[in-house]
This record gives sequence, structure tokens and C-alpha cells, in this order.
Amino acid sequence: MRPPNHPHAEGRPCNDIYERSAIVPCQSTRAASFSRTTKGTTMKMNITLPLPFIAFSITSLLLFSTADGQRSGIKSVDAAAKSAASEQRGGTVIKNPMGMEFVYVPAGNFMMGSADTAVQTAYKQAQIDVGADHAKLEWFTREQPRHRVAIRKGFYMGRYEVTQAQWQAVTGNNPSNFKGCDQCPVEQVSWNDAQEFIHKLNAMNDGFTYSLPSEAQWEYACRAGTTTEFAFGNSLSSVPANFDGNYPYDGAAKGVNREKTTPVGSFRPNAWGLYDMHGNVWEWCEDVWHENYNGAPADGSAWLSGGDSNYRIDRGGSWDFHGDALRSAYRFRAKPDVRVSNSGLRVVAVPRSS
Repeated sequence: MRPPNHPHAEGRPCNDIYERSAIVPCQSTRAASFSRTTKGTTMKMNITLPLPFIAFSITSLLLFSTADGQRSGIKSVDAAAKSAASEQRGGTVIKNPMGMEFVYVPAGNFMMGSADTAVQTAYKQAQIDVGADHAKLEWFTREQPRHRVAIRKGFYMGRYEVTQAQWQAVTGNNPSNFKGCDQCPVEQVSWNDAQEFIHKLNAMNDGFTYSLPSEAQWEYACRAGTTTEFAFGNSLSSVPANFDGNYPYDGAAKGVNREKTTPVGSFRPNAWGLYDMHGNVWEWCEDVWHENYNGAPADGSAWLSGGDSNYRIDRGGSWDFHGDALRSAYRFRAKPDVRVSNSGLRVVAVPRSS
């Protein structure tokens, strides 16, 4: 039997930071040992949590704003804000003063979550990956009931996950474990840290209001008009995404396990021009955790009432997870103060009213 190395395999206490897991790092309040077991081998590295946030640096922002922002097809924030009243085409790219690129996600309707057949397929894949004794159906029934959501107003979504260079420019520090790669996604970022980062972005008063995406916004943007398990189809290998390629999804070929983050934009985007929606790092959402979608908002707004406020939502999977966790509908929970080397963020921007 294979070892219980599925993302949600129980058997090693993690102090409920994440769900119990043999693959998710467990950390203390200061330093921790990251371990992951795969087929009898263990990888371990020491991690030190970031220093407290320091004052916003205007100089670093200016240094970060690079010439590639002048590429053809990328609009300025001012131009995007002025045209906010009229619906734009999906895929329109704008850039804010500090160089962060955003893709316009148009209004529309979609079916959020998974039907019974998709849940059963994911459950069977988990049984293959970790064994029938360890796989749990509840990992996937959280994606139900499948329901229609109406995104009535378009919004801008980060074209890429927030990078280490961008985080450094805004906060003055880089908490990442995988340092030395400015264009890799920042990680070891808690939900609380993400809120501080967004607060500093909003203090720029550049014409946009920034936030984490709602869970519905995230899945809508990830699907980009598709109804398949991934934006690229119903199966997934590690060719178009960064995850543990030893555990592909639904018949895809086994591939490489990179064992670390990769620079954002290393793989092809979805139909709306968003990169790394599947894999690389988990991405925080605004919502409070709910065990299922019974009573969920139908307008795409963040679900902040009820539920378990001790947890927030992560989406998209990461470099060290199995393929089933990268599905567009897959949901994961984590405590808002946890910092681990597979969790980052992506930001939403909405034009401010004049």
C-alpha cells in the first residue's frame, strides 16, 4: 500500500493549522521543519518565518516599475478606470503604477462546484493515489451542491500570483522559503499577511480598490468559460502546471515533480489570460470556510456570514500537491495565521467610483 501522502491524508498532528496532513508543512510560531513524505522518502528543510512588516517604501516601488509595462496591449490604471463604466472584453490587461498586471474578467454566469460524477471521479483518483483506506469522499463533497452563480459586474484579477519582488516592494520584506527568485510567487504568507499587503496597496490611492478574490470570483476566473475539471480539459499532467507530477489526474501521464515554486507565467495561461490558476502556490480567498455550498451567495460575493471563522479558503493547489487538488472546483481550508511554503495570493482590483 502506498504511504498516506495525499494532501489530506490524516496521521500526523499539525495543531489544526491546516487539516491534518502528511504533505502539508507543520510550523511553530517562530521556526519550523518542513517535511513531505513521498514513496518512503522524506524531504526536510528549515524555515524561518518573516520579520514584522516595515514601512512602505516609495523608492522600492519606483525601482520595481519596469519598462516591460509599456508593452503593446497593456493599458494604464487611469485608462482602465475611465472606461470602467462600459463592459470590456475578457483578457484586457492593465498595469498599476508599481507594475502589477491585471486581466479583465467580464461579467457572466457559471456553474460553481462539482456534480456527483465529478466528485466520484476525484474520489476514485484519490483512492488510486493514496489507497482506499486513506482516501475520503468528504474531501470532494465539499464542492457541492453545484449551483449557478451570476457575476454581475466585471473585475480585474491579477494576471499572475503576487511575486516576491512585488511583495518586497510593498512591505519591505520577503518571507518566502524559495528565495533568490524575484519572479517566483511569494509564499509563507498567511491570510492575515495578505490583508496587510492589500491594505498597503489601497493606501496608494491609484484609482482601484484591491482585495482578495471571493471564492466564487476565483473559480469563475479559473474556469474562464470552461466546464471541465481544469481550464485545459478533464485530465492533467505536470506539463502545463506545477504540482507533484507523480500524481497526475484522470489518466494523464506521470511527469516531473519540481519540488519548489516556479517563476510566474512559466506555463500557458487559461482562455482569459490568467497564469498559474492551477498549481504553483495555493491562493487565499476572502471567504469564511463553509463545509459545503448550502446557502452560498448566488451573486459571486464573498461568503462572510456563518461558517467556521477559524478557517479561510485556499484555492488552486500547489507545487507539492496531487493533481486532484488542482481542479477548478477543489476547495481547501487553512487557519488565517498559517504561513507555509506552498501558500501565496492573487489580488483582485475594482475601479473606484469617481
